[in-house]
Amino acid sequence: MAQIILIQPLSGQLDEMSIRLPEGLLAIAALPVQKGYDIRIIDQRLTKDFERAVRDEVGPETVIFGVTCITGEQIGYAVEVTQLLKANWPNIPVVWGGVHATLLPEQTCEHPDIDYVVAGDGDLVFCELFERLRDGLPVDDLRGLVYKTSAGAVSSNAGEVELNFKSNGNYQVVRRNGSTDVIRDLDSLPPTPYELVDFSKYEIFHTDDGSKSATLNTARGCPFRCRFCSDPVLNDGKWRGLTPDKIIERLDVLYDRYNVRWVFFQDDYFPGSKKRFLEILERLTKYNGSLKWSTCGIRADIICKMTPEEMNLLERSGCHSLEMGIESGSERIITLLNKAETLEEMREANRLLAKTGIKVKYSFIIGFPTETDEEMESTIDFALDLERVNPNAYCFVFNFLPIVGTPFFHDAVQQGFKAPTTLEGWAEMDFQKWMRHYSGWHKPEKIRKLEAIAFTSYFHNTNVLFKLGGSKLIRFCYRCYYPVAKWRFENKKFGFFVEWHIKDAILALRPLIRTLAKAVNRI
Repeated sequence: MAQIILIQPLSGQLDEMSIRLPEGLLAIAALPVQKGYDIRIIDQRLTKDFERAVRDEVGPETVIFGVTCITGEQIGYAVEVTQLLKANWPNIPVVWGGVHATLLPEQTCEHPDIDYVVAGDGDLVFCELFERLRDGLPVDDLRGLVYKTSAGAVSSNAGEVELNFKSNGNYQVVRRNGSTDVIRDLDSLPPTPYELVDFSKYEIFHTDDGSKSATLNTARGCPFRCRFCSDPVLNDGKWRGLTPDKIIERLDVLYDRYNVRWVFFQDDYFPGSKKRFLEILERLTKYNGSLKWSTCGIRADIICKMTPEEMNLLERSGCHSLEMGIESGSERIITLLNKAETLEEMREANRLLAKTGIKVKYSFIIGFPTETDEEMESTIDFALDLERVNPNAYCFVFNFLPIVGTPFFHDAVQQGFKAPTTLEGWAEMDFQKWMRHYSGWHKPEKIRKLEAIAFTSYFHNTNVLFKLGGSKLIRFCYRCYYPVAKWRFENKKFGFFVEWHIKDAILALRPLIRTLAKAVNRI
């Protein structure tokens, strides 16, 4: 029986590709584990009978449930989890954290089944919240906490306050105790408690030799302020990173204890300074190529300035692949985004990487407010040019998504976008389908084209296959559709896009499959 139960909900379509470690929950669990508290992580993505798994851990000692969630499809599953918890254990508080809770803490806390929201870095706040609830102490001065209280019970030093009329006819107050302090010294945090999860069930990359792969966060935040990105909202533009010594210390644990040979640095911005970046690369050479690594947190402006010797060090460090946000093939859009780099820098970085064996994923976004059809076409052309120059490159195109708090969110509202007004409404806010559900500035035929461009981009280049995890079915489907996607994307043939309907029909069967699996499991 556990004092603390943390839950990783289903993610939806992302679960079909690979199941990554629940890094957010592991970070939250680190301090309670260090203090000796009894804590469990239940990962719904890996649990055949979720309700039974929770029942096996709940007891008289259980003080708190924690649920993490990102904006989009996962919200629907997280709400279902929360409703199940409250239906069975109504007296145990449910706390939400993660990206969506940080972006919209008050609206999230308005949900009748959510008792508390932790906004921002929750490593310290969550543990203190548990201790106060366990000991019956007040929480009205705990920074970063959002919670409900009855009207009239708000003290004069309350933070942001909003009155909400609830279904039982009583007014309640959603109160926010200011903002949590940003954790600047990441080295001071306890080690990741990997012992709380079944490490063997997580896989990031597909490897022919069956070696283990894992994610690792070495930094938080990003020093750049792209106008479409959530990071300046979530981290207030503050970048913080582990020291190279601490990174190697954590890698040694993964390498020696868990036989990890592939690592994905899951950072918004991995390098920090160029000096730190080169020092990390130098330290990584200690593995003599037996540890491969990748990251999504890299920019063209740092690669294009690397000398031949530094590019050689990048390869010797074990770099297998990089993911780089290009965003657009239009100089006007790049400037509008406040990207702080140029298309020429991106071309030069691509030319340098083409001389190596490093795979590179370039991500693009189309459908921005004020973007013209010609600018959208130039983005596709730029993506194809990068792939022609670099045989190890592959490009993904995403549809623009209005993210709360960003300058582009306000631009989208001015263009006609109307944001969801409830927590459940945000479940439809993902790259692939939000334009179908919420009004905006695109006409239906333009929406269909945007969706077709994005969808075919995922399948048009076989360099992506290593990212698809171990699912033989997904890899088989990929290879079947690849020739069609390649023809469509390279020739810009996006009309009569019947594939989207086929995909929807297949995905619609997933709930039925999960229901049947649960029924069989109970027999």
